[in-house]
Amino acid sequence: MILRSKILGSGYPILVFHGLFGNGENWNSFAKEFDKDYEIHLIDIRNHGKSFFSEKMDYDVISKDILNYISYYELDHPILLGHSMGGRAVMKFSIKYSFIPKKIIIVDISPNAYINADQESLIHVLKKVNFDTIKTRKDLDAFLKPWIPDIKMRLFFSKCTHRQKDGKLGFRFFLFGIEKNYDCLIRQKIENGSYNGPSLFLRGENSDYLLPKDYDSILNLFPKAEILTIKKAKHWIHVDNPLDFYKKINIFLKKT
Repeated sequence: MILRSKILGSGYPILVFHGLFGNGENWNSFAKEFDKDYEIHLIDIRNHGKSFFSEKMDYDVISKDILNYISYYELDHPILLGHSMGGRAVMKFSIKYSFIPKKIIIVDISPNAYINADQESLIHVLKKVNFDTIKTRKDLDAFLKPWIPDIKMRLFFSKCTHRQKDGKLGFRFFLFGIEKNYDCLIRQKIENGSYNGPSLFLRGENSDYLLPKDYDSILNLFPKAEILTIKKAKHWIHVDNPLDFYKKINIFLKKT
């Protein structure tokens, strides 16, 4: 099966991979910024968005999904961009199939294993959601508020819903598949190999997903990596400070 995507613009292909629970449409603003010069593929990773659902979901399997997607669309050495979980997917793919990507851009994530208690508790909260009684996004927001005080996070989950065939609201991700594979997605280190192509790592100044202590691990796997900090940004750099985010990426893309 081929991953679903939304393709905008024309030019050299850039494949964009979202974070956990998200989907390609989270990156619409990025696509609008770059689609005049590039062909932007906003891709839904398995168990997310409109892509297929599966109980299998580790980075080897996701790498094969990416390989199949590139082969299906006959893309020649595309540029890959990934945020959070999508960044780890791009790292794994680039190490495993190092001859394919022209360049990679990793957004606020490191190859090291990490424990995110907030995300784990989120899974337990999301499992409590009952769409038999929660009929609107407003209902969902009210239900999540006691557990998720951050309005941006609640808005994110609201946007990750859709009307199903039976008319009920539902999440646009397969929670069972994500929960079953959570340990290998988050707690396993990306290692064994290297990618020697141009690599840009962008970290949020106020984020703890990619820290200076991770730099050695990055450079061991990605010897040509450039690691930059985006000011006034947390984990969702592209939302918190899009101007600086786009500027750094533009400079990187234009380098030969």
